[in-house]
Amino acid sequence: MTVARCVGCGHVYVSPRLDAEARYRHYNSGESSRTEYYLDAEAADRRSFAEVLDRAERLVPGKGELLDIGPNVGTCLALARERGWRVRGIEINAEAARYCREARGLEVTTGTLEPETYPEGCFDVVLMGDVIEHVASPTHLMRMVARILRPAGVALISTPDIGGWAARLLQVKPVEHLHYFDASTMERLVRQAGLDVVGIEPLDRYHNLTAMVHSTTLGGVFRALAPVFRLAHRALGDVVIKLPLRENLLAVARKPTPA
Repeated sequence: MTVARCVGCGHVYVSPRLDAEARYRHYNSGESSRTEYYLDAEAADRRSFAEVLDRAERLVPGKGELLDIGPNVGTCLALARERGWRVRGIEINAEAARYCREARGLEVTTGTLEPETYPEGCFDVVLMGDVIEHVASPTHLMRMVARILRPAGVALISTPDIGGWAARLLQVKPVEHLHYFDASTMERLVRQAGLDVVGIEPLDRYHNLTAMVHSTTLGGVFRALAPVFRLAHRALGDVVIKLPLRENLLAVARKPTPA
């Protein structure tokens, strides 16, 4: 697999890419997106998701119907439900989707978003946290998102920012991450889907040492450091930190209202 850049538009992508069946096997094999990682990362993730939900609630103050595409174990969905949203999710990892339903009582469908999954105009907010880089066609996915949003509905998309050094060092994973965005290529993607760009801004997420033993970052280097992380956890507890690396970006898009 080669990571390439389009000389015309600047988009960075992997070629060749896994087909749909191979991607499904990958995300259900435990090779990446492990449920153990997201369960251990919950203390940090709740802080990160709270900031994203704060952003959503400023734009949709009445709350309403929220869809999380790729919720894994449902940390963000559970938090959104606590805050008064009516929530649903769709998750490719069957084990994670089952955990959402059975352990958290969340309405989460196993699979990927398809044109027939949800009717047109049924969500006020669609969240995609670290998802868009994993799909075969971000353009196709964003057009489906635009379709299921209500007029004036909002999509919030976070992804590694390939325009920054941190993402280039930590997030180039050609089996998992098939597409890489910076602010310019993300803005183009949003507009191609027929959505208005509200803003594109840096996003620093919270992390904790407990979860890093499951991470695939740097080819699994953090897994090799698991004994060190476990020792630190015994000594210090579940340490949650936010590093100002500007590793990710958050794109906020709104569906236009009819004239």
